[in-house]
Amino acid sequence: MTIPQPEISPRRHLILIGAAIWLAIALLVSAMGVPQRMVPPTPQLVVLVLTALLLIASWLYWPLRSWVLTADWRAIVEIHLVRVIAGAGFLIAGSKGRFPTQFATMAGWGDIIVGILALLIILLVAPHRSFAPWVYGIWNALGFLDILHVIVDASRNAMANPYGMAELLKPPFVLLPLFVVPILIASHIWLFERIVHRARGLERG
Repeated sequence: MTIPQPEISPRRHLILIGAAIWLAIALLVSAMGVPQRMVPPTPQLVVLVLTALLLIASWLYWPLRSWVLTADWRAIVEIHLVRVIAGAGFLIAGSKGRFPTQFATMAGWGDIIVGILALLIILLVAPHRSFAPWVYGIWNALGFLDILHVIVDASRNAMANPYGMAELLKPPFVLLPLFVVPILIASHIWLFERIVHRARGLERG
């Protein structure tokens, strides 16, 4: 049994409108100074709740569900190119003392490496290739572990010294927990789902 292919292409404009509204709310909340007043573990709970809501939406909201089930794997991986920018931002901010050096180095280089590998996979590995599930699966696992490591390390640093991680709750870095990170985590889960579907014969290569 294969995953049904919709007769009408996914309504990508609805997904983009939803993302734009989400981003606008994140910017508004940030401008109001709400995140700056949060103390651990509230930021971590916000990331968890936003990720859970996005995953629920991806199961229940058909335009998004349709995209998750039918999009080219490379389109999902493309989302992670933003990690190169985020990683560079961490390294620059860390060099200026705005983040603990250890955290900035780990998060910065981890994101940059994952983002560069994502670009290489997009350019060199077509999803229909027989070995593609292995390549995408290994990258997805590494990227997922990296972002979890960053979240755990950021939480540990924030619990030990909230002022040392205060930059993460100020613009522009606040968009990471309020917008970017939930999307990145959800997209990892979506790609895992697609790879499992391919392995079970539910999706054609």
